[in-house]
Amino acid sequence: MTDEAEHWAGLGVDELRERWSREAVHLYGSVDSTNERAGELAESDAPAGTVVLAREQTRGRGRAGRTWHSPPDTGVYMSVIFRPDRIDNPVLLQLVAGLGIAAELDADFEGLDPAVKWPNDLIADDRKFGGVLSEATWEEDTPRHLIVGTGINVETPEEAFPEELRGGATSMQEVLGEEVPLIDVADAVLRGLEKRLVDPPKSLDEPSLDLLDRYDWLRDRRVDVQPDDEDEFLDGVCVGVAPDGALLFRPDRGALRRLHSATVRVPEW
Repeated sequence: MTDEAEHWAGLGVDELRERWSREAVHLYGSVDSTNERAGELAESDAPAGTVVLAREQTRGRGRAGRTWHSPPDTGVYMSVIFRPDRIDNPVLLQLVAGLGIAAELDADFEGLDPAVKWPNDLIADDRKFGGVLSEATWEEDTPRHLIVGTGINVETPEEAFPEELRGGATSMQEVLGEEVPLIDVADAVLRGLEKRLVDPPKSLDEPSLDLLDRYDWLRDRRVDVQPDDEDEFLDGVCVGVAPDGALLFRPDRGALRRLHSATVRVPEW
């Protein structure tokens, strides 16, 4: 079920359409998930560049089916429809999206100092304040559409997070110590996504690798890693990300590993 809204962050849908130079902006008070709603619109031939925004999500989703907590009117919960001709490397999508968003937020919000935690988290002050979820639908080997959703904790108070997440979660307002307009964050998110994902890359080029060196939060950090096809966590150190998007992980025992899908657990969280 969806609940259409007339305003978001004090702006009406017509103002948002003018601001972002597009007609396809959909605004909801409450949805299960903006990605779910964007997927429904994409299947109904919504154009590339369609934006779905919600004041809250009741079942926001993160990677591997995890829940993204989306309390009302405290964050940016946004999904965008892309229709690329091809997607050569789906593994890269979330990382590239995160890099684009981090770079734009860094430019717009002095003192935030955002970072990217492979494969899809946004970090500030060594805590998570945002995440990215990409979902592609295919017709044989050709993408029908790509949905990229973002959840950003902007004004979320600590008590709004579940108790088990409070040590590792934060918001932009908490980090910056001042009020942060939701619309300014949404502007940065949309720019970051559309600069990077209209034509998704097959691999990270040299400028992108330089950008990743700047924003890679896991680099040289001790972590516990569980590859998705294995049952146990491994202790070791992350040493970077390969051009194809694989995490480079050096376990305490054994050779350097390239991981395309894994859970990364940070001991201090």
